[in-house]
Amino acid sequence: MKCPKCGTENPDGAQICSSCGYVPKSDAADKPVAKPKTSRLAIASLVLSIFGLFTFLITAVLSIALGITSLCRIKKHKPELKGKCIAVTGIIISAVSILVFVSVFVLWSLDAPPIPDDYTIADLRSAPTECARSYELLMSISEKGEYPPDAPLIGLSAQDVNTTDQVSEVFTEGDYSEITEMLKENAESIYQAWENAKKGRDIINELNKFPEIADLTEPDLDFEIGFLPNLRLLARLYRAYVCLQTKQGNSQIAISELIKLDSVFRKLSINTRSTITKLVYMNGSYYGIMAANFIVNNPQTSRESLELLAEHFTPLTNEQISLRNSFISEYLIFKKTLDTKISKYYSLPKTPFLKRNSTSRLYKNFTDRWIAVEENQAEIEQLTVWPALYPELPVTIDSNANFPWYYKAYNPIGSLMVGILMPALDRIFEIKMRLQIHHDLLQIVLNKRLGNEVSLKARAYSDEYIIDTEKKIIFSPGPDGKAGTKDDIKLTINPEVLNLTD
Repeated sequence: MKCPKCGTENPDGAQICSSCGYVPKSDAADKPVAKPKTSRLAIASLVLSIFGLFTFLITAVLSIALGITSLCRIKKHKPELKGKCIAVTGIIISAVSILVFVSVFVLWSLDAPPIPDDYTIADLRSAPTECARSYELLMSISEKGEYPPDAPLIGLSAQDVNTTDQVSEVFTEGDYSEITEMLKENAESIYQAWENAKKGRDIINELNKFPEIADLTEPDLDFEIGFLPNLRLLARLYRAYVCLQTKQGNSQIAISELIKLDSVFRKLSINTRSTITKLVYMNGSYYGIMAANFIVNNPQTSRESLELLAEHFTPLTNEQISLRNSFISEYLIFKKTLDTKISKYYSLPKTPFLKRNSTSRLYKNFTDRWIAVEENQAEIEQLTVWPALYPELPVTIDSNANFPWYYKAYNPIGSLMVGILMPALDRIFEIKMRLQIHHDLLQIVLNKRLGNEVSLKARAYSDEYIIDTEKKIIFSPGPDGKAGTKDDIKLTINPEVLNLTD
């Protein structure tokens, strides 16, 4: 082999020139060295791990799988493949993300503890045992199925019902003279309906024999309320009949029938359970007030009759207007709906989107707060709606079912259920206040007619009740505090009879 530097011939295979010491380069050394490639799987693992933070970890598991596969290939094809650090980084990010997500999910899925000493049906005020048959009498006028245009269980035909409804409209909108004219025009139809309603009137007479009227309605979303429409219909008919008898000079008969009906509503109100039943009572009591007011404003009514009326129409007692039963009953209905119907029909007993105990605690806090308002008590301590591991964030709920956003995020289905099933209690309180004010107005009118001193001091919405002799009404401005608007709470009057004219 000739030395490329000095030209000396050397033996084949010589590693160094014997003359000048030159070391020839090997062929392998002359070849270029290939650069190692970064594993595409390692890159994909890192990218998917980052995306996993924004896709609820959907890509995190795939990231780990690709990362492990890339590590195996790098090890096998070393040094041609590199990217071990990239693959390990992708695996770590995904693993940590999954661990954090699982921890957060477990914490989010926790429910509050069960309610200790929760409300039961025993917390509802109930009539004595001997009054149980009064509930059977009420249920005997419950129409089954779709409500027909007539009311056969109380004896009214479709025409009787139509007459009663038409007469009722005039009572709502007309003044004393318009009501009088309406009674005159419909006298025959009213008397016919009264005769036909003997079944219903007999039940009213029987109910009036009990010291209290029982309400044994089971707290259930599908509770039976069939007797309520007929009870309201009877109240309307009684009002028309009582006013007609009064106009024809039979005030003693009128007052006797009116007292029977109003006594039934007062006795029923004490033990009513559902909010709907309570509202029907309030409505029936209002019809009685209107009939009593008509009697008072009738010039033919004797003093003896007025005194009899005053003896019965005393201010409502706290028991008669209390909403405690209704609040507790609504809560029990909610609980039963949550525990049975929701679980049965929607298969939601284990979903973390519905925290059953927290939902119940939220609704109970709402119930307790309104009971405290109803009974003028200081608010009792509210139950926590959070699991023990959670910070005690405030969760308030108003009558429009507005919740803090963080509670909606924690209990989405539960907060939605409370919002849907929660009664509009502000409206119920308003109806209760209207009834109390109507009773105040009746007391003023009655005492004016009897010649007694009266106070016009108002219960709410204004300082004093207003007597408008020109419009022939006595009224309260209502919740808006403005006279002459739709929400005025009023009774029609006959100023001459009440000695209110100059």
